[in-house]
Amino acid sequence: MSAIRIQLEYKCYPVWLYDDDGIVEDTALPAELSDDRELEERFRWIQERFDATYVDTPTEFYNRGFATPEEEAAFRSDLAAAVAELAERCPEGYSLELS
Repeated sequence: MSAIRIQLEYKCYPVWLYDDDGIVEDTALPAELSDDRELEERFRWIQERFDATYVDTPTEFYNRGFATPEEEAAFRSDLAAAVAELAERCPEGYSLELS
């Protein structure tokens, strides 16, 4: 069975597609959901917010984290809502995993 894995990595779309052998196929929504612009945008916004927690300059690279606990809680809530929506729409033949 193919898998959809939610995995936050700096500068990478958070939805990772794996084939039956566990090899990464793509970082995108499955083809069956490719026309769902709202879901696509939700995950893109999550990625932008995650990326914003990093300092990336020619001399420094580190995760400074969220500015406030409230900002982190809002991020986690939005991530959970996006994952729940993806779980509801998960195409047949995929399992949904969280990293």
